[in-house]
Amino acid sequence: MAADWLGSLVSINCGESLGVYQGEVSSVDQSSQTISLKQPFHNGVKCPVPEVTFRLVLS
Repeated sequence: MAADWLGSLVSINCGESLGVYQGEVSSVDQSSQTISLKQPFHNGVKCPVPEVTFRLVLS
């Protein structure tokens, strides 16, 4: 199921403090609960890095 997201264009809302990231899903790892986006944008501005990775953190 995670592989179904590969290549999808998504927006990830990280809340008011971190904003919104957009990009193409390049990897999803269910065991480490991470998702990576390539060619990312942050709040509508292209990121200076080719890829960003997010990890689920429960508080």
